[in-house]
Amino acid sequence: MAGGVTKHGDPGTTRLYKILITESAHLVWRIRNERVIQNTGPAPLAKIRNRWLKTVNNRLAIDCAMTDRLKYGKKSLKESLVKSTWRKTLKGERTLARDWPRTVGVLVGVG
Repeated sequence: MAGGVTKHGDPGTTRLYKILITESAHLVWRIRNERVIQNTGPAPLAKIRNRWLKTVNNRLAIDCAMTDRLKYGKKSLKESLVKSTWRKTLKGERTLARDWPRTVGVLVGVG
């Protein structure tokens, strides 16, 4: 519950930490509820890993979409913040275009 008040160096690193903690906690809660409600055994680790990657990739897609100044105006995210948040987490990051947050179909996966 205190994940939102932590600070880790630069704003991008802090933001990534908060995203990973909150998204991971929510996924744990969802998996636990599915197990209890459906009365199944524990989920296989590969399935949990794939669901976590999908969750993080979805969050990356939301961040990229939120950089659209025309759609969100003053509430849009700065492209530099999105880049600093996801720095060193994307596959093939060196080969991405400079404006990758605004490029459609840029998601190459987190890994």
